[in-house]
Amino acid sequence: MAVGDTALIDADAASRRAPAAAPPEAIPARPRSPRLAVALMTPWDQQCGNAEYAKRLAVGLERFSDVLPFDMQNFIDGDRRISAGEMNRYFADLIGRVNRSRADLVHIQHEFCFFARRIGPSNERFADVCRRLDKPLVVSLHTWLKSMTRNQRSRPTSQFVEGIFHRLRNRHISAALHRADAIVLHSKDTYKYFVETFPKLKKRVTVIPIPIERVASAHVTPAFVKHPRETWVMMPGFVSRYKGHGHLLSAFKHLPESFKLVVAGGIHPKDKTGNDYWMDLIQQADVWGLQSRIIFTGFLGDPAEQGAVLSQADLFVLPYDEVGQSGSAVLADALSYDKPVITSRARSMFVYRMEKQTAFSSIAIDVGDAETFAKTIKECVRAEEKFHPDAQSHRDSARANYSLDMTQAAYERVYHSVLTGAARAA
Repeated sequence: MAVGDTALIDADAASRRAPAAAPPEAIPARPRSPRLAVALMTPWDQQCGNAEYAKRLAVGLERFSDVLPFDMQNFIDGDRRISAGEMNRYFADLIGRVNRSRADLVHIQHEFCFFARRIGPSNERFADVCRRLDKPLVVSLHTWLKSMTRNQRSRPTSQFVEGIFHRLRNRHISAALHRADAIVLHSKDTYKYFVETFPKLKKRVTVIPIPIERVASAHVTPAFVKHPRETWVMMPGFVSRYKGHGHLLSAFKHLPESFKLVVAGGIHPKDKTGNDYWMDLIQQADVWGLQSRIIFTGFLGDPAEQGAVLSQADLFVLPYDEVGQSGSAVLADALSYDKPVITSRARSMFVYRMEKQTAFSSIAIDVGDAETFAKTIKECVRAEEKFHPDAQSHRDSARANYSLDMTQAAYERVYHSVLTGAARAA
């Protein structure tokens, strides 16, 4: 998978947060607060899925700590080539500001494109950054690339050679992760791959799924209003190629005219192929005569405004491709509205289905089969309790098990273990 994909993967749901806080270097020095201070290294003041997720995370963290955001550049977004000297100066400045801050620990939200354009240089830079930070370190690993998993070989000689190449490929990211005092993953699936690859780090890893938390929006008049006889099939998030909108357009050929597809998002600003993908979708809708049945909302920057639109959904659909993401903030958003959720069979769509009481919180199907897709949509909208009788109770359990309160408590435990040294001593 190209590095460009990783910029668009995880957490592209619209922000649940208030406007961004002032950067920590702009805050006057003051005596150390009894509250924990966390330096959060992540994209922040950007129209970016990772930035939106970071702000969502900060909601929970700020209940017990002071969050100091350090905005990180997304290098896949640059139109010009950045020299090695400029990169060195950028990271030297960033690391210096973090080290001089009043933070008690550092929490890096990792994506490969936050450190360089290509995987190899990104891993090398990531290792260098981790080495030069002089505070306790927590790393959230959002994407697991296929190249990070060792390939299985049948012959002993081939296994030996593959082992050498695997260690060489991963030597820099391995060094970075060994420097971390704690590592956060978003799914048990990623955890399995991680501990197979880095068994010595097993005890430093905690799985904390992205929280399922609905945004308050009752006080907001939605920008788009559903007509009484319409059925809204909602697809939230940025319009990016891996989302599989085309599968849904194919299914719409088999749905009644009253069913409307609501695409609650716009083209991702960091997706260089976004305009081409948009044109492909528009042409597909033209050919099939679906123009009057699709509503494009564009980017909904205000979380309450987004919530007011999403709350009108009769059904959520996420026909995503497999892209290596550890979790999906859009899936968390969809589950928060207590409406049926249909997904593809991508592994990231099973994050909230790995417990017996939440196993049927969403429905995974072959989204490439248009007729089956359409049939499932109609069943869920018209008689979910008949065709999927456990879905309602399992969504309730998912919201309870993966609430923002639970996420806050989990991070509080991780930070405490790091600051007391328990994470490394385990």
